[in-house]
Amino acid sequence: VADPADEIVVVHRPGAAQTELRIARLSTTRLTADYHALVVLNLALGGQFVSRINSKLREEKGYTYGARTGFDLRKGQGLFICQTAVEREATADALNDIFTELAASSGDRPIAGDELERAKTSLARGYARGLETIDQIARQAAQIALYGLPDDHVDRFVPHVRALTPADMHAAASRWIWPARYVTVAVGDADRIEAPIRALGLAPVRRVEDLETILR
Repeated sequence: VADPADEIVVVHRPGAAQTELRIARLSTTRLTADYHALVVLNLALGGQFVSRINSKLREEKGYTYGARTGFDLRKGQGLFICQTAVEREATADALNDIFTELAASSGDRPIAGDELERAKTSLARGYARGLETIDQIARQAAQIALYGLPDDHVDRFVPHVRALTPADMHAAASRWIWPARYVTVAVGDADRIEAPIRALGLAPVRRVEDLETILR
């Protein structure tokens, strides 16, 4: 599937005090050689409370109660998505901050140093907790069968994560985070947020008066 064109869709919700943001791009498959790097990359970007995007939007700017990212990797093409709800008047600034952080991961501020080590340590320490119950083990076995993963996938996960280098992180970010074509949906009061979003010049902006218009 070809990447869609960059676009920002503003869905009008009159009087909404907050804007729901979803920023997504097509990604890779579960069997990618970059899998372990992407798990760590996501944790550092938006997969935990101290991640870059959450720290920027919540802790530094106070725009939101939380922002997160995630890879949805499947047999075929998956998705990378960032989602948050921000104060209406902060919508454009929040979008700009998110794209700045995404670009930085493959640019002038790659995931490295203490930030990389914290993410790797967090994953390594938490991995075993995801294999404590019969249900968790069954889900892991189902993943191995569904995606055709090696039988020793579980045993090799932590060593793979521990071995990741800053160069691995930069390469994975360059392939699967930035540069890329992103589709952004902003659901909020378009009368208040559309003009500031257009002023950013990030991508063409399309206003939609109701959700049903998109779904037709």
